[in-house]
Amino acid sequence: MVRAAGGFFTVRTDTGNEYHCKARGMLKRGDAALMVGDRVIFNPEAGPPGASGQDGVVEKLLPRSNRLTRPSVANIDQLVVVMSLKDPACDWQLVSRMLVLAEKENLKSLVCLNKTDLLEDKSLKSVQSETTPYPYPLIFTSAKKGNGLDKLRSALDGNCSVFAGPSGVGKSSLLNALQPGLKLKTGIVSDKIRRGKHTTRQAELLALLNGGSVVDTPGFTRLEFQDLSQAELSAYFPEFDPLLGRCGFRDCLHITEPNCAVINEVGSSINSMRYDHYKYFAEEIGKGEGY
Repeated sequence: MVRAAGGFFTVRTDTGNEYHCKARGMLKRGDAALMVGDRVIFNPEAGPPGASGQDGVVEKLLPRSNRLTRPSVANIDQLVVVMSLKDPACDWQLVSRMLVLAEKENLKSLVCLNKTDLLEDKSLKSVQSETTPYPYPLIFTSAKKGNGLDKLRSALDGNCSVFAGPSGVGKSSLLNALQPGLKLKTGIVSDKIRRGKHTTRQAELLALLNGGSVVDTPGFTRLEFQDLSQAELSAYFPEFDPLLGRCGFRDCLHITEPNCAVINEVGSSINSMRYDHYKYFAEEIGKGEGY
């Protein structure tokens, strides 16, 4: 399924034909609610054979390999977190939130830092220093000037990816720069609040010329953890993995415990900013659990 809007779903077949479909009621509620990227069985109802834009009804949702609820998408290979370095400023905590949820779904991830053209060299080097080390690939880009696009294109090659991040960071602009024929609508950043205005209104799966595909999604600034316990949080910070089993306590939460291998590596093999995010998330989840 490549598009969902207004209670209708666009299904693209293996031969490239698209059907504008409705869905059975059971496929509109709860975990069975249809998402872009879903594989489905549908019944074409009208239109001549081979025509595009035919009508149909989605009858069944096939098993998913993974799913994200925000952005709402299923069966993807990788998450591309897109942030701008300026206008709007990068929300690094939101980056970490998205990466945690991707880890929970066993998705590989990378972070695309756009609008490098708005930063002076000194400021850009400061960002690079603050993100060393970082447990995920960082790609610095400028949709306006074309910087980093070859590296980003290579990362997308052959994968089904989802672009996710706030409005105004340049998700659609990057995709237009990568493949001008897409002609996606782009917007501007508000001078008053320094935030982007929504231009992408719905998630849409787009085919790329390199054989991969990407889901362009509406922007968002809030993301909450659901069905995630404080005890399992550390499993979704991959930089902690080499240190597991080396703490002084078997059930170490890596927050205040003595002889904690993770705490001892903060500022060395573990990025200080990422560790601050971990502590904040652990406290947030703990409050929900009554700790």
